[in-house]
Amino acid sequence: LVVTASKDDYQRLRDVVEILARVAPWAGSMPQAFAWYRAQPLPSFGGLTAEDLVKEGRAKAVKRHLSRIAEGGYA
Repeated sequence: LVVTASKDDYQRLRDVVEILARVAPWAGSMPQAFAWYRAQPLPSFGGLTAEDLVKEGRAKAVKRHLSRIAEGGYA
């Protein structure tokens, strides 16, 4: 089996790993962070999940959102 990945695929994977690492401490575990990433609607983004946003190429927006929350802002 040969799997080829594009530069964009690798960037998306790096974004997912970074987002999960930032969420895991307050989610309680990496599996819970992954559940949040895949299923939690984000009201600030019209109910899209972090996964939806990353798939749309909007990982930077998710990271800014998480930074805002970490600084005491609202979701």
